[in-house]
Amino acid sequence: MKKTKLFSLVTAAAVIASSAAACGRRGYEDFSIPEQGPSTLRPLSDIYISNSYEGVVPTAEKTVNTVKSDDGLCVIENKGSYYDVTLDYENGTPAQVGAAYGQTILRAKPEYSDICEPYIYENIKAAFNDLNGDYSGIKKRTDAFFNALPDDYRQELEAFANAVKGDSEGFLEDGILSYDEAVLIQFIPDALRGTACSALSADGNVTATGERLTARVLEWDLGSENQLCRAHSLVHMKNGSKSFISLNYLGFLTILTAVNNDGVLLGELDVGSDSMVKYTCENKTSYTYGIRYAIENFTTAREAAEYLVGNAQSYPYSFNVLATDKNEALIAEIPVSPKDGTPLIRDSSTELNINYKWDSSDYICAVNSFSSAANTKDLYFGMHNAIRWKRYNELFCGEKCLTADRFKELMTCESTDNKLDRIRGDGMVHMLIADYSTETIQAILTGVDGVVDSPEFIDLGSWK
Repeated sequence: MKKTKLFSLVTAAAVIASSAAACGRRGYEDFSIPEQGPSTLRPLSDIYISNSYEGVVPTAEKTVNTVKSDDGLCVIENKGSYYDVTLDYENGTPAQVGAAYGQTILRAKPEYSDICEPYIYENIKAAFNDLNGDYSGIKKRTDAFFNALPDDYRQELEAFANAVKGDSEGFLEDGILSYDEAVLIQFIPDALRGTACSALSADGNVTATGERLTARVLEWDLGSENQLCRAHSLVHMKNGSKSFISLNYLGFLTILTAVNNDGVLLGELDVGSDSMVKYTCENKTSYTYGIRYAIENFTTAREAAEYLVGNAQSYPYSFNVLATDKNEALIAEIPVSPKDGTPLIRDSSTELNINYKWDSSDYICAVNSFSSAANTKDLYFGMHNAIRWKRYNELFCGEKCLTADRFKELMTCESTDNKLDRIRGDGMVHMLIADYSTETIQAILTGVDGVVDSPEFIDLGSWK
């Protein structure tokens, strides 16, 4: 059928050209078809690659060197591809721990300022291209979120920023990390935004062990020189019943992806604003610190999700939160304005928007948009969300007796050299997989060379 149509078009073109010549119009007799390069079209099968992890144990990296604070409240082990950080809140105040962390970072990574300061301004310029060096609006946002923090968090952050800062003040792109810039590091998601993520959780009905498997993909601006990839960190917050581990970047005191001692996993996913309401930081609080409070204080995914949903209108941006534990997988849909929707907790039984088809109640998925029928409206924030959602549905729904190895194979089965929207985009910072049968986590940590087709999973140990 396609060949017939093409032949008809060519024939018609020839007839038109011939008719024009017969009417005395010249210019086609000497026309020659210009040379063209090879077609850039690729078969759909080229999207996929085969990565086999069967029997491949995730790599447990050895410690290259260890640096400790003088008071022992912070220990940083260089593991090669990431820094393993232990912060001891059981033997020090939040201010003491914050100061110890800042001091120890400069010992473990003396070039910390060279990484962070340019990265901060790349994020500022990505969000605002017309500031012309006037960062007063950024400072206003930073100060608002800082002042709204609970006392313990504020004291911790103040001490950290004072410890890590250099000989510079305010917001000045001079290659030296100032106090204000060190504070802004914590509030990039709240003040500047710019993340893109996805997540999938499989319950025990479809796994080989009968226990949950959860994957969380974090995408962000890696930096013009992939700076973020030089500062991966796994932070162990030791604080009795409030203890948790957090996968983020060095110096980040709040949450990107975290699991507490009870196995509650939380990770945020950015969402666009349907009404594009005017941004305001007045009477708002940091949502990443809200997630930290939830991870420290609740023992189930539902309790954590309920807390965040209950505080939805306190946050500056709309977002989703993946919340899983041994028994449940939930998505907290958090619109910050009534015009954007209704805060709710989505589970596998929640009615979805008609554009978000999902074929198995044993899996739950999240992308960078609300997906429930109550909240989606026109809020798709780009077709890439629908594409990713569909890809997850096609890859996983129908899978039974899913092993952790098969899970990783499916999560990495798309080639990274195509231009299609895919699960692992160019900005993937990490992919964390939590295995509830072993109570352990492993992760892909994107290196300075960027996202690769066949990545290595790193063993990050237990959340206990």
